[in-house]
Amino acid sequence: MASFEPSLTLSEEAAPPVASRRKRLLAALFKRTLKFVALVFVLTAARASLADQYHVPTGSMWPTIEPGDRIFVAKAAYGLRIPFTEAWLFHHRSPRPGDVVVFADPRGGAIPLVKRVVATEGQSVAVKRGILYIDGRPQRIERLPDGRFLEHLGALAHESGGRDFEDFGPAVVPPDHLFVMGDNRPASLDSRVMGTVPSALVRGQVLGVLFRGEGLDFERLFRSIR
Repeated sequence: MASFEPSLTLSEEAAPPVASRRKRLLAALFKRTLKFVALVFVLTAARASLADQYHVPTGSMWPTIEPGDRIFVAKAAYGLRIPFTEAWLFHHRSPRPGDVVVFADPRGGAIPLVKRVVATEGQSVAVKRGILYIDGRPQRIERLPDGRFLEHLGALAHESGGRDFEDFGPAVVPPDHLFVMGDNRPASLDSRVMGTVPSALVRGQVLGVLFRGEGLDFERLFRSIR
C-alpha cells in the first residue's frame, strides 16, 4: 500500500528560513549604516578642509560684518589641510593685508575669531591719533559724500566702523605671524591687545555674508566681503 506524504504549498516552499531573512535584514542595515557614516565623514571632512559657515555675535567687524551675520569661510583659500589635522596637504599662499580671516584664538579660547589682516611678517604697525601706520606710512581715511568712511590699506579699501584714538606701537610682526584688527576699531579686541596671530591658526578667508541670523535681510543676503 502506497504511503501518503503531504506536499508543501508554493508559499511554504518559497518562504526562506527565519535565520536567513534575519541575516539579509542585518546585512542591508549594515550597508545603510556604512553609507550614512561615510556621508557624515565626507561632509565633516569638507567642513574641516574646504568650506564652512560661522555665526558672528559681536560688532568688532562692523559695518563689514554686523552682529548676527552668518559668514561663508573658504577654508581652502590658502591651501588644503589634511582633514582634522593642522598639516598642509599643499599650501599655495598666505593671508595678505586686506583679507578678512577666521582664526583660532591665540590665547586658547574655544571660539574662533574674525578680523582683518593689516600687516604680515616683517612689517611694523602703529596707530597715532586714530590713523593706522604700516611701515611708517599712514593709511588714508576717506570720507564719502554719504558720511561713511573708507580706510585704504595700500591699494585696497574697506569701510571703517570707527577710529580708535588710543595710540599704539610701533610693533614689528614676527615671522609666520599676522597683525589683525577689527574694522570697528573702538570695539575690537585685536592684535593691539592679544598680540599677533600665528599663521598656522588661520582657518580660512571670509568671502561673504550668507544671511542674517535674526531675520532675512535681502540687502545683506549672499553679500561679498572686501
